[in-house]
Amino acid sequence: METDELIAALAADATPAKRPRLIARAVIGALCTVVLVLVLYGLRPDLIDALKAGPVQAKHFFTLFVLVGLTRLLTRAPVGERANMRPLWITGTAIAVLWGGAAAMGGDPMGQTALACFVSIPLLALPVIGLMFAGLRHRVEPFAAERGFLTGLFAGAVSASIYAVHCVEDAPAFYLLWYTAGIVVSGAIGHLIGKRVLSV
Repeated sequence: METDELIAALAADATPAKRPRLIARAVIGALCTVVLVLVLYGLRPDLIDALKAGPVQAKHFFTLFVLVGLTRLLTRAPVGERANMRPLWITGTAIAVLWGGAAAMGGDPMGQTALACFVSIPLLALPVIGLMFAGLRHRVEPFAAERGFLTGLFAGAVSASIYAVHCVEDAPAFYLLWYTAGIVVSGAIGHLIGKRVLSV
């Protein structure tokens, strides 16, 4: 019996690991977030006309810029090694400087929906976070918290990009603060999950 168990164990070890298909999971999670926004929030009433305005275009460009940057950072992070976090800190510093300038010029950082924005972005990120960690749960990461943090930030950026089609707050002082805060909270959620799910 012991020999049979050893053979079975070796055969199990030889079985190739399942590929997590993270891109597909991220897309499905994003579609879930789209449905949630449409059902629970709805599109902003003047979306088509608003997209012709520079401030609104700048808001959507900001969310897409952050999303593309985090996608590149996450996909290029080598498995089993520390990710290069320098672009993240540089981007964070630039956002802080831009927000300071926007606030100094008289922009309203609170708007009318600050709390709703701050809460909604992490909540809407949960489908992406859940599906991506479901794919990663069999992978052991020596830097689990860091990988979880990046995954959460990515999910938060997806959420912010989609939430922006509902949000009527177009002041840079508002979205640079609260969109970024919501993305960072999403990253914190990913950090906590990563420590539990991906730890050695």
